[in-house]
Amino acid sequence: MTSVIIPVYNGAAILPTTIPAVLALDADEILWVDDGSRDATPRLLADATAGQERARVITLGENAGRAAARNAGVATATGDVLAFFDADVEPPPGAARALAAGLGAPGAVASVARLKPVVTDPGDPYQDYVANHPRGPAAAVEPGEPIDWRYFLSGASAVRREAFERVGGFPEAVPYGEDVAFGCRLARVAPDGLRLARTVVRLHDLGDLARAVGHARQFGAAAASFDEPCPGGAVDRVRAPTWVGRAAAAAPWVLASAISVLPRGALRRRAVRYLLAATALRAAHRA
Repeated sequence: MTSVIIPVYNGAAILPTTIPAVLALDADEILWVDDGSRDATPRLLADATAGQERARVITLGENAGRAAARNAGVATATGDVLAFFDADVEPPPGAARALAAGLGAPGAVASVARLKPVVTDPGDPYQDYVANHPRGPAAAVEPGEPIDWRYFLSGASAVRREAFERVGGFPEAVPYGEDVAFGCRLARVAPDGLRLARTVVRLHDLGDLARAVGHARQFGAAAASFDEPCPGGAVDRVRAPTWVGRAAAAAPWVLASAISVLPRGALRRRAVRYLLAATALRAAHRA
């Protein structure tokens, strides 16, 4: 049995786009977790689930964060396969089934979908960057293959309940990047347990470069609160006070200035990538 869990906080702007896609999913159960929204989200979710036997809303009294919202959904869900989608993701009808099928390989405990960014402002440097370099494994990776734990993206993923409970769920002490921290936890108990599912979902609400820089800053600071070493040492390298990290502390303003004058193209996209990485490193070393 597959349970779909969607945390949402103040999602009124995007829910009219994503609700119909979620309701069309081939899942046994659909749970939206309203994480203390203060906009029209409660009304939209109430209207969407009215008369629905398999869809319902869990309401949290105050904003607890995405990790806590997902964990609350799991506590109510009845499925042995837990599929997670973010509120700004528009999955195709077969996405839940494809994510569940990704768990069928020997040793698999989790699966993720590829994300297809929906660009609304091609001129924005960040949207241009993600359109050409979306998050996730390399394009050459085939569905069903094991992929690195860093690519666990909770925006479109599935986990066996047994594995979820074994690692203690999403770490609520991590305010941002909780999906990467969860992927790290999974990798410690199942090193090759993450698989690429045979499905692609549309990702809306990309934001702009300023918001992306803010997210990178949040992630870097949150990396200091990851509660265990991660396989391969990727997070440890972010936290370590190496010469690369010290150099990165001075890089963001230089890169931001360059991005403001560079024409759209490969060089500007590379500068965006380095800006986000340098911002995360700087925040990690200051945390």
